[in-house]
Amino acid sequence: MRIKILVVVTVLVAAASVSFAQVEQKEQQAQTAMVDFGVLPFPAGQPLGGSPCLQSGAIGGPADPCSYLLHHLTPEEVTIDKGGEVSFQVHGGGHGFAIYEVSKDTTRDMIGQFLCAGPDPATIPNPADLRCNLSDANAGAEHVIVDGHGNEIVVPAGATTHPNNRVWAVDGRLTSAGAFQFLNGGTLPAGPTSNGQLLTYRFLKSGRYLVICMNRVHFLNDWMFGFVNVQ
Repeated sequence: MRIKILVVVTVLVAAASVSFAQVEQKEQQAQTAMVDFGVLPFPAGQPLGGSPCLQSGAIGGPADPCSYLLHHLTPEEVTIDKGGEVSFQVHGGGHGFAIYEVSKDTTRDMIGQFLCAGPDPATIPNPADLRCNLSDANAGAEHVIVDGHGNEIVVPAGATTHPNNRVWAVDGRLTSAGAFQFLNGGTLPAGPTSNGQLLTYRFLKSGRYLVICMNRVHFLNDWMFGFVNVQ
């Protein structure tokens, strides 16, 4: 009888250990995420596309009508467990960084319509079809941005309210970087050998979070933002 009881207890303990290990592994997998903040610069002399993209000089720079193609978060949406962290690997130049909490039913298109109404710039290959491309008028104007519950989450007032042309919305902001000096973007892919700045934020509360580039042109004209879901 003692032998049988010992065998049963041993089996139960082993099963519990396997189950715990599986849960622990699942939690570890969801505890961290990596997001590319911007797109790696194209090799020198290689344009982003044909006309009207710049074919030489400051390709992908502020005067290049195709620069919006570099202003993405990849992936645009990640999900982690509460208490986990997300690392944002900065690529290219001219980026700032800020995080705001939004309602769980807030979508990318919903936010984008408050920035530059129309199709998502990420879906437009021809810069001539992007209504706000390189538009100082749109980037410098006041925008009131609300989430899926109608709550104001970001109010980028006119560019003159910040000396360095940033989206300087303080209310509700959880963190920011690159306010007075833009972040230094790397030229190597994200990982241990990347030479760009790495921003890491730990999310201690469940919910949905909006991550934006504070560069007014990148955010308001080009829809440079993404989401983090914390479960």
